[in-house]
Amino acid sequence: ITTGEETVQANEGAVKAEFDTVRQMAKMTIGRRGNQFPIFTREFFHCTESGTGTRENVIEVLRWVESIDPGVFHRIHKNIPNRIVPYVLLVPTYGDRGFCWEPFDRYNRVTSRGRIVIPMYPKDLKIAVLTAVADLRWQVAKEKASYYWMEEGLTGQYYQHVEQLKLKGDLKEFFIEDYILWMMKESIGVQRLDKDVRGIFWRNMPFPKELKADLRKRSLVYDELCKKDANREMSDGY
Repeated sequence: ITTGEETVQANEGAVKAEFDTVRQMAKMTIGRRGNQFPIFTREFFHCTESGTGTRENVIEVLRWVESIDPGVFHRIHKNIPNRIVPYVLLVPTYGDRGFCWEPFDRYNRVTSRGRIVIPMYPKDLKIAVLTAVADLRWQVAKEKASYYWMEEGLTGQYYQHVEQLKLKGDLKEFFIEDYILWMMKESIGVQRLDKDVRGIFWRNMPFPKELKADLRKRSLVYDELCKKDANREMSDGY
């Protein structure tokens, strides 16, 4: 590669690996059973200006996510929560799903930033971002629990619930679908989740206090959860 008077020797293997990585990301945003169409095919490009995954729009959606799930990017180290926002990779594809490329650097799990991938031209930008954030949440929680991920914390409680119902399928996909309902429906008082899942999410991914106070006025279901919160705070086991 020639840049002015300098000639830079390109590492063809590294360049090919980068292209292959982006290609793999593009496929993953479309999903396992999706048809891979060129992004600017007229029949499939219906994004509005606000629905396109630009840097500014994605940042705005992430702000909305944090306003409902304030602990989404928090990692606890020595009982201190640290807000660590992941890098966001925007892929120019017509895909419906975002995903977590890596939850954190394997050599630095405490402070390193993870990576999530967002398609730039999704049907619904909020859903695309939520699938990525849910994937990140699941992977971080699973790595934190390590060998005990089926027994402890968010992943353990959710796994045991799914096992109890004897559901067949991808556990993480179940979680992602429920997380979307949690953020899109339950946060506005529309009950769509199983009672046990609602309880798991309420404790492990709590809404802000102001939102909880508003929800408890809307339904006895949320009022009961708030009462359980108060009981836990009075005990040593919360």
